[in-house]
Amino acid sequence: MSLRATVLASLLATVGLTLALISTEQWGVGRRADDTVRYKFLLEDISDRYIYQQRGRWLPSGRTPYLQEHSEYPQLATWLFGLPYLFFDNHVPEGRAQRNDEFVQHKDDTAAYFDLHHVSMGLSLFALVALSAACLARLSSSPGWALLLFLPGTAYFSFNRFDAWPAAFVALAVLQQLRGRPKAAAFALGLGAMMKWYPILLVPLFLAHNLAVERAAAESAGRSGVWWRHLPRAVIVPGLAATAALAAVLGITWLWDGGGWEAVSYVYRHHADRPPNPPSLVYALRSPERWSWVPRGMAGVVECVLPALQFAPALVLALFPVRSRRALLLGALCVVLGFAQFGKVFSPQWVCWVVPLAILLAPRSRLCLGLVIALQVLIYVQIPVLYYERMGVPGASLNGANAFWAVCDLRIALLFGFWAWSLAAFLRTVWRGEPDAALERHAAT
Repeated sequence: MSLRATVLASLLATVGLTLALISTEQWGVGRRADDTVRYKFLLEDISDRYIYQQRGRWLPSGRTPYLQEHSEYPQLATWLFGLPYLFFDNHVPEGRAQRNDEFVQHKDDTAAYFDLHHVSMGLSLFALVALSAACLARLSSSPGWALLLFLPGTAYFSFNRFDAWPAAFVALAVLQQLRGRPKAAAFALGLGAMMKWYPILLVPLFLAHNLAVERAAAESAGRSGVWWRHLPRAVIVPGLAATAALAAVLGITWLWDGGGWEAVSYVYRHHADRPPNPPSLVYALRSPERWSWVPRGMAGVVECVLPALQFAPALVLALFPVRSRRALLLGALCVVLGFAQFGKVFSPQWVCWVVPLAILLAPRSRLCLGLVIALQVLIYVQIPVLYYERMGVPGASLNGANAFWAVCDLRIALLFGFWAWSLAAFLRTVWRGEPDAALERHAAT
């Protein structure tokens, strides 16, 4: 499928999904004995959108984010949540906090906000698919592979969360990197990190790839390939571009109503204190209600080892010679999978981070393709099908939710296998030490 046809198909699919979501409300399948709807969140999940609606109230109220209006999200996400309020008349009081009873009372505000949220997220999904298709074309693969983003996991959470936006920034960064524009790529990663933090973990790999490109080009031209000679152009300048993106956004937060360090550090302090959530690997290892593989006295080991596995690959993999585009993509996928798998909190919307990187590798790996499809299905079955159906009954809990926990365990095993495959494939690729065609073309110029 051509790039133009893929973009057109993605546009039609996105418009169709957006209209379906706007025209339905908690659409479900079947009825319970009390005549309530079963499986009523198969298309939409309203819980997080209530949170986004509240976090965006800084705009109509005129109150300062992080200082006067709470938000646990980075700056660009928090600002994004305010934008829908520009397009409808609302009942958010100016100059003071909206009381909970006031928020619940004005259901027309919520209905308008939810519809506008669908439109915004539809734009993000379309951007993500189009950018992914352009990356595939650059990799000499069919752009049609990008339509895998319309499988249930990524389609569902692209609309019901906002993670397609940071994923789109990462896809933009990959596209710029493939085009030989390292400064633009690094800047895009910096902006993406101001929506969700994970894009900043990819910067070291991108810089390592820049350095490998510059050294290969120099050696092919008969010049010195000594690494330190190429640091300014390959590492320092793109690194400054990423820093500039971060500094611009955080600088606004610092200056806004004199927020200073309190406002800039607010989000990070909030998340540092979060406990493990039940779907996470940390919870499964430590909790008596789950696997309980780790004795209480060994809990400190888990708290050291898993964070290391979560963050260390971002730096360690960048120490290898990332000579090829395949090595870059495998390394990036490994870093993102490790962040999702080994953190103390697991969120299902992170499927939107993993799949766009994985589909760039899927055309040349049936195993990768199979893992992408399996992850999409498991995430959808675990959350919209099993979790929301069970928790939709008053007084319900996850105690005895055997089907949910079985799928959760399968998802943990799948992510671990996916991570191990990406790490092994990355190491094989860098050990072969063969630059790809892109590096050879760069060297020739």
